[in-house]
Amino acid sequence: MIAQLRGRLREKDPTRLVIDCAGIGFELRVPLSTSRQLPEAGAEVDVAVEPYFTREGLDLYGFATRAERDVFRMLTSVKGIGPRAGLNLLSRFSPDEIREIIAQRRIDVIRTVPGIGPKKADSIFKQLEGAVPESAPASPLLADAEAALVCLGLTRREARERLSRVPAAEAASLQELLKLALAQRT
Repeated sequence: MIAQLRGRLREKDPTRLVIDCAGIGFELRVPLSTSRQLPEAGAEVDVAVEPYFTREGLDLYGFATRAERDVFRMLTSVKGIGPRAGLNLLSRFSPDEIREIIAQRRIDVIRTVPGIGPKKADSIFKQLEGAVPESAPASPLLADAEAALVCLGLTRREARERLSRVPAAEAASLQELLKLALAQRT
């Protein structure tokens, strides 16, 4: 299968590229993030590729980085999420942001992307739950507070949600932070 293309960029539109590889022009659909990272037409490029089979034939999707391609694969593995929705998500968010949004179950953020309604957003979270490792808290104080809340019986997700709603969390002591987090309603 085609996993990578290296050649001369012949055409560049915001969501479409044509790469000439030894005289063969490959058309690729790309997210806006990839289009922004690539040079203008005429330059040599190297892109990661994900083939996608449809009833009409083979479509190729190109990415500036392997991380983008990996997140695209992860997203399109979800039933009901096709390549267009995957490209829309990657056009709006970086691969790390998508992983973080999924890990934190921020359904409201995913629903802001064109083509992602409530059912598709719910499918993404249900099917990718556990596939994306949760990111670590931003500071040691928040990490300690999260660990303490988990010891008190909250799930890690509940602890992070409560801590995210505490105003001026970085300025508080651990004890104050725990009091404020426990006072939060879910």
